[in-house]
Amino acid sequence: MRREIPDLPRSWPSSYPAHRPVAADVSRRLDADAEAEHGVPSLVLMEHASCGVAAVAALLSHPQDRIVVLCGPGNNGGDGYGAARFLASWGRTPRVLRCSRRPPPQADAASEVRWSALETEAEDAWADSDLVARAVGEADLLVDALFGVGLDRDLDGPFPGWIEVINEAQALRLAVDIPSGLDADTGHLRPVAVRADVTATMAMPKEGLVTHPSGALHAGVVVEVDIGLPGPLHRPYCV
Repeated sequence: MRREIPDLPRSWPSSYPAHRPVAADVSRRLDADAEAEHGVPSLVLMEHASCGVAAVAALLSHPQDRIVVLCGPGNNGGDGYGAARFLASWGRTPRVLRCSRRPPPQADAASEVRWSALETEAEDAWADSDLVARAVGEADLLVDALFGVGLDRDLDGPFPGWIEVINEAQALRLAVDIPSGLDADTGHLRPVAVRADVTATMAMPKEGLVTHPSGALHAGVVVEVDIGLPGPLHRPYCV
């Protein structure tokens, strides 16, 4: 029997204001403008995102729960590695799966991989075809950090199969920014997507989470995470 989702704040922290949904390119532009116009490094944004995901994961789980973090090949994966590090530093014991041929090459995500390794060693799901199924089957909480708003193609390789395994699990499912496999703008599946119980979305919701029935169905409860965007950037989108 699957665990019920506890009451969650609409935002984390709870004082962070609610925002209207935005397109993926707007989200990326705001991240870039934070550094270009206000001097906030992108790594600072990723650190805030990672901490926010970890905080929501902590709200969804008990101290003894088995948490599995599935990290993909890009910056979404970087958020997952960072979240695992925060959880471990808080006394949790997350299990990290590297669900890509190699660690993320992006500079910020690569930093998160290195720092995460100080707390917990990632297991290579690409080299062990059964690892995802075994780990998912033993988990109480799954953190989906496979793909974010940058996904612009249909998933191939092992990813559709892995997502089906995730969706069949009894564990609660927490998506990072947007459920993997969901188009961030349209809410359509590419061709499958994680059916999240909760989505910790970065800074503000993405249009795909609300503009199509499949988006809302796969997003579950949406929690907006403050990633440290300066007020002049995020306040115009407040509701």
